[in-house]
Amino acid sequence: MKNKLRFLLPSLVGILTFLTPIRWNGNLTIGISIVVDLVKTMLGAHTLKIVIAVFVMTSILTVLATVFKVDWIRRRKKWKDLFDVPVTWLVLRLLGTLFGLMYLFQVGPELLISEQIGGAVFIGIAVNVFLIYFSACLVLPLLTDFGFMEFAGTLARPFFRRVFHLPGRSAIDAVTSFVGAASIGLLITISQYNSGNYTARQACTIATNFSVVAIPFALVVATVAGIGHLFIGWYLVVVAACLLAALITPRLPPLSGKAQVYVSGSPDKGPATGRDSQSLISEAWERAMERAASSPGIRDYISISLSNMMFFMFSVMAAAMALATMATLITFHTPIFTWLGYPFISLLELAGLADATAASPALFAGFLDQYIPAIVAAGIDSNVTSFVLAGLSVCQLIFVSEVGVIILRSSLPLSIIDLVVIFLLRTVIILPVLIIGAHFIAG
Repeated sequence: MKNKLRFLLPSLVGILTFLTPIRWNGNLTIGISIVVDLVKTMLGAHTLKIVIAVFVMTSILTVLATVFKVDWIRRRKKWKDLFDVPVTWLVLRLLGTLFGLMYLFQVGPELLISEQIGGAVFIGIAVNVFLIYFSACLVLPLLTDFGFMEFAGTLARPFFRRVFHLPGRSAIDAVTSFVGAASIGLLITISQYNSGNYTARQACTIATNFSVVAIPFALVVATVAGIGHLFIGWYLVVVAACLLAALITPRLPPLSGKAQVYVSGSPDKGPATGRDSQSLISEAWERAMERAASSPGIRDYISISLSNMMFFMFSVMAAAMALATMATLITFHTPIFTWLGYPFISLLELAGLADATAASPALFAGFLDQYIPAIVAAGIDSNVTSFVLAGLSVCQLIFVSEVGVIILRSSLPLSIIDLVVIFLLRTVIILPVLIIGAHFIAG
């Protein structure tokens, strides 16, 4: 009975928090989003100050560990991993902190402290990401460490193994991303890889193909792009495009070349097999009970939650906001993506997309930040073109300002070149699906 309760109660809370649609204030959302909204309301204008304070602390500790080699930081492994970083990451953290301070105190170039750049990055992105990380990390172990992963993973094993050649537990990463946030699903993937439950190839495949943007974000994208009235049809096309990309991309380099070894260096144990004389449901229950028996106590639970939170707060956020600021500047105030998109104008016109010249920069700008294609779509007076660009915002998945930074700072064996190639492959695969769907539904 003790093990049953240790499995059922935490898992129920985790499911209600992350995986259950709830109608709140007239909108369909999930529990973690409600928590985030409540915390945001409670903190009010102080949220931005707290975020910038975290950035300042991150920069100070990073300088002490990386530049001055301070002993009391470097001799603690967790602190050393967080703050003793390569020069590139040091510069990104310092830049993120500088941009944040400039916006907070409204000091510096008008372009950086404007609402178009500074406001979009630090109010639109940083505050929301901070609140999601803060809230989610406290509750996330309820899904991952008390048997739910084992239960759902065992049930999903036949489908995911047969279709995607992945462990059944990867279904949880995908579902959590769909209804929670891509970063939360990615956190689960990284945690499972570090725990020895995924091989390098499996973890890289899941991180780059199943850490999809959340349903609430998809609604925001459709609304911003001006196709909210087409949401159901658009979302079905988006799901189809993502599934097709998930089938094809892992079978091509660089993912196909990743080693089938665990983080410990041991080779792949092969697909999990069922236990003799057991139905799938009884096996799932038994595996859940085994995990519940070794689930963390209160002290370990707090330690796991704080470790997850510190990774995002200190390792990711300042660098991510530096990249988001630069992405916004590059997209809207330089011709770089216009040049990159120029060769594809004729192809877009051939595909029947109106305003192809205005739309072409968004084909690649999404690599820097997920919001960029939707923002470009908002300025285009064509449902078909906006349909496609909004789909890119959701389907490309590899955006450096959040997911990319998390992947590069994690133990996953993925380089920036790998991410660029995967991004381009996904774009090539999903674009025809989105164009066909756009003409069928929005044309």
